[in-house]
Amino acid sequence: MRYFLICLIMFSLISSCTESESPIGSVEKARPPAPSGVTPIGKIIERPGEFTGKRVTLRGKVEPGLAFEFVNEQPYLLRDATGQIWVITSSVMPPKGSPVTIEGEVVSPYQIKGRRFEIAVIERKRG
Repeated sequence: MRYFLICLIMFSLISSCTESESPIGSVEKARPPAPSGVTPIGKIIERPGEFTGKRVTLRGKVEPGLAFEFVNEQPYLLRDATGQIWVITSSVMPPKGSPVTIEGEVVSPYQIKGRRFEIAVIERKRG
């Protein structure tokens, strides 16, 4: 009986030391870590309520935007490894494919000339 009790204690100690394991065949979606101070776009898209009205720093590549005549705001898409988001700028649009870092305020929703953006970032500074 004593031997059985010692084995039971040893078994419970050893089994409690194992790390959690994921099921065989499951794959977690790997996301590259964001540089310090940079918010991943995917995080904003997943939880817009947490970011609306807040200032964020984003880094990504520029995708083609939309050109609106007679409007001082122009939208362009910014894409990183986690997603894409519309950025509204009052300055010259950056060239397609160029890497940019911006600071801006998350807004939801936003409208320009009848075009509604569910979530966007108003560019305040571009580096």
